[in-house]
Amino acid sequence: MAYYEMRAEHSVDIDVDIDWPIAEQRVLRYGYFGKEVLKEVKLLVCTVDGGLTTGHIYVSEDEKEIVSYDVRDAVGISLLKKRGVEVRLISERDCSLKTLSAMKLGCPVEVGVTDKLQAVEKWRKELGLCWKEVAYLGNEESDVECLKKAGMSAVPADGCPTAQKATSYICRCNGGRGAVREFAEHIFLLMEKVNSSGKKPRR
Repeated sequence: MAYYEMRAEHSVDIDVDIDWPIAEQRVLRYGYFGKEVLKEVKLLVCTVDGGLTTGHIYVSEDEKEIVSYDVRDAVGISLLKKRGVEVRLISERDCSLKTLSAMKLGCPVEVGVTDKLQAVEKWRKELGLCWKEVAYLGNEESDVECLKKAGMSAVPADGCPTAQKATSYICRCNGGRGAVREFAEHIFLLMEKVNSSGKKPRR
C-alpha cells in the first residue's frame, strides 16, 4: 500500500451539492475521453470573427477595416505550430486578406466561406487526417457541425448558446481575448495525455 496524489484532471470530490457544478466545469476543462482511443491533434481550425478577434470591426475614414486581436492568441498559435500542429483560419465574411496577413500569424486562411464543414472536410482530406485529429474553435451557429465532428472543440466564453451546447469545452476567455491561447493549452494537455498513455512501463 502506498500514498498517491492524483492530478487535478484525474479526480474530483463530490461531497455536497456545490461540488456538482465544480465537477462539471472540471470535465469541460479537461475533457472526458472514456475508453475511446485518444488521437493526437494535428490540425486546429479557428474562426476569425469572434474567435481570433473580438468580432468588433472598426472602419476608418478611408473605409478600411481595422480589427484587433490578443497577442496571447498569436503566441498560442506559434506554440501549436512549433509542436507540429497545423493551424488554419476560417471566416464567413469576405474579410480583408491583407489585414489578416498583417497580423503575421503565418496561417492559411479561407474567407467568404458559406459552408464551414465542407471547407474543413476539404482540409482534413488534404492532410490525410481523421476527424479525431482535428480541433476546432468556433463561436456561432454556423460552427456547430464542425464543433460536433472535431475530435476536440471549444467555444469562447461569449460564444452563442447553440455553439456552447455543441462543444466539449467552453473557454473562460472571450473571443479575441485569449480564447485561442487557452484552447491551445487545453490541446497540449490532451497531447501530453496521448504521449503518456503510449509510453511503455519501465521494468
